[in-house]
Amino acid sequence: MVKLKEKDFIKLDYTGRIKENNEIFDLTSEELAKKEKIYNKEFKYGSKIICIGQKEIIPAIDEFLIDKEENKSYILELNPEKAFGKRDPKLIKIISTQNLIKQKINPYPGLSILNGNMFGIIKSVTPGRTLVDFNHPLSSKSLIYELETHEIIKDSKIKLQNLIKNSLNQNPKIEIIENKATIELNLPEQTQKMFIDIIKNLIPELKEITLKKQPKK
Repeated sequence: MVKLKEKDFIKLDYTGRIKENNEIFDLTSEELAKKEKIYNKEFKYGSKIICIGQKEIIPAIDEFLIDKEENKSYILELNPEKAFGKRDPKLIKIISTQNLIKQKINPYPGLSILNGNMFGIIKSVTPGRTLVDFNHPLSSKSLIYELETHEIIKDSKIKLQNLIKNSLNQNPKIEIIENKATIELNLPEQTQKMFIDIIKNLIPELKEITLKKQPKK
């Protein structure tokens, strides 16, 4: 029996449902998406590889996975506080409709917008003002996650690829020879050492890490 621990890289499948109506809001299975008629050809389905404890998934799942077993199925029920929080009336804002139009945004109910560093959904529009809800769409919802753990990942290159993908949303060229990794990755100089330290902490078998600038296309 192999138990999962913090910093393990694990392959994971999941289905997230809203408890009150059993509606699926997130899933990894393409087959289930087609069966439930929610398939989106723009979405990339398939098992996810995450590093436990690194906030690559919602914190409650991160915590739940510790001490669970690989190659097992689990059900996790989350109240709103453990999921995406309760709705906060202070996060419902009035924005000038004309200001949105000046930003080349044509506001209408249901449109998702980015205001500063906050995502919101437009609830109503008049010529003078637009009402935007910046609460998470799943706030105040109780959720149920069906989780399926697979094997713990041992391959250093797969670990590194997924760490970069999950943290930087990039898929650079990687070469590993005798536990020495060379990565073609453009990062600001001030963050390079910090990211190398993160890699060494999470993938300690890599004894040397070199970042090279990606060649211009």
